Order: sequence, then structure tokens, then C-alpha cells
Amino acid sequence: MDDLYSLLREEALQLSSEFRKASIQGRGTSQEVAEFRENAVQAFLGRYFPFPHRIAKGKVRDSFGNIAASIDCVICAPNHPYTVSVRDKFSLLLAEGVDSVVEVKPNIADRAELHRALEQGLSVKRLRRVTTSMQHQYGTLGEWAQRVPFGVFAMQCKAAPIETGFEILEFYEARGVDPLDQADFIVVNDVCVFSNFVDKSLNPWKVAEAGFVNHQGWFYEGWGQDSLVGFLMRLHRVAHAALKMQEDVLPRYLTPREDALFQVVDMAFKYDIYKKGKDLPGFDGPEVHRILRAMTHPGESI
Repeated sequence: MDDLYSLLREEALQLSSEFRKASIQGRGTSQEVAEFRENAVQAFLGRYFPFPHRIAKGKVRDSFGNIAASIDCVICAPNHPYTVSVRDKFSLLLAEGVDSVVEVKPNIADRAELHRALEQGLSVKRLRRVTTSMQHQYGTLGEWAQRVPFGVFAMQCKAAPIETGFEILEFYEARGVDPLDQADFIVVNDVCVFSNFVDKSLNPWKVAEAGFVNHQGWFYEGWGQDSLVGFLMRLHRVAHAALKMQEDVLPRYLTPREDALFQVVDMAFKYDIYKKGKDLPGFDGPEVHRILRAMTHPGESI
């Protein structure tokens, strides 16, 4: 496991380098810069989800006529038909053959950029799979499996990461979006993973033992330099497109040891505290920053 973690730390450094290099390679055209960055993330995913998986880009559609916005990285399951054009690009992406999708956004510290990603996610969550990997398709988990998993990969967030987490909650709260239709995860390279657990059975952390108020919903996971471990872990824990003939190799190596030291934060609980506190007299800029930072950095109290 230590060797895999070390390898993924190097992968994180390489991705950071590729994103910086893209600014030079695509200088003058934002579209080219974006494509170089998307290619870097697609190449990373292709190494950890090799053939018979395929990594594509485009609009996923379902059998009910719904079509999602174009997404940068689409992980096609082995059961997806080989619907490619002459340039080896997928011309048709079908919901029942897609394991998950990932939108690439370099800097979600920019609220507008974050909102664009989340809006794209809403279009993905309108899709419905007819067949899923769940043997019993009822209840919350059944509804969860009918949706195509959606995540975001970013390089930067706010200096106090929990502030970006609160902006995610605010976006969905303002629009009244059901938890099932919200993103499954948002990864910030070398910083953290924001995870949305729609059912407590999906939450891998010992939240009951830790005395957390909520056992489901959005959680901040302070992976730091191991954020790509968290990224792959989340991709392996989504509702896959179909039942697998055998277990995946990676999950047992990705799961952190019992003594792993990183912070897990119940975002909804902290968000309620923050909302109440910000209306109090004397709650100025420096105080806000101190409180937000203390929420995700051990040893710093509120």
C-alpha cells in the first residue's frame, strides 16, 4: 500500500506539472489549454482504469431521450459498445455503459467556475439507467444506482478549503437539489476530497464512533498529498454500470490504515455553525478566515 501511495504522490506532482505546461502549450487559446489539461486527467484515469475500460469525452444520453452536457472524462465500462468515429472518438455514450464521469476545472476557488461544474453535474444526474449494478433496485440505494456518478477534478480551491465546501452546499441549497442529484465527489489535487454520501452505508469513515451528528451528506476529507488516493477510492465506490465478474484489484490497496492521520469533517454540521456565527457582531474578515481554517486543520480550534 505504501508503494501505491508513493506512486500516486508522484502522479499528483506530474498532473500539477501537466496543468502548468498546458498554459504554455496552449498559450493564446483557452480551448487548447483546457484540452491539454483534460488530456492529462484522461491519461491518468486510463492508467488506473485500463482496457476493457475506455476513457472518452462527450455527452452521455439515456434511453428516455435525456442528454447531458459534454463532460471532459467519461469512464466507459467494459459493457459499453465500441461506438467510435473514424478518429477514435466516441460518437455515442450510453448511460448503462458508463461507470462514472469527471469534469476538469482547474480553479474552483473561482465561484463561477465551481458553479459551471456543478451545473454540468445536474445535467448528468438527470440521466437514468434502466439496468444497474444493484441486485435490488429499490429505496435510496436503488435510486442512487440509476443515476450516472458525477465528480469534479480541480487543481485549486479556496485557501481555507472548507470555504469551497460551503459554496458547494450553498449552490445546492439555493436550488433545492435533492442529495441524489448532487455531485458524488469533488477532488482538489494535493488538498482534499469533498464526498457526498447519500446513505450512511456508503460512508467509510467511523462517524458514529467519532460522535458525528450526521452520518450521511457532504464530508470534507483532508487527504493532502494523497488526494489522488481519495480520488481513485471514490471512483471505485460509485454505483458502477454493471455487476462485475470479479473484485477490482485497487480498493484493498487504497483503503487507509486504521492509524491514518487526516481530518474528516461533517460539512453540513460545520456549515450550520458558520451561518449562525457570521451574523454575530465582530465577525470580520480575519475572524472568518481563522474559523474556516480551524475547521480543517488539526490543532487549530474555533
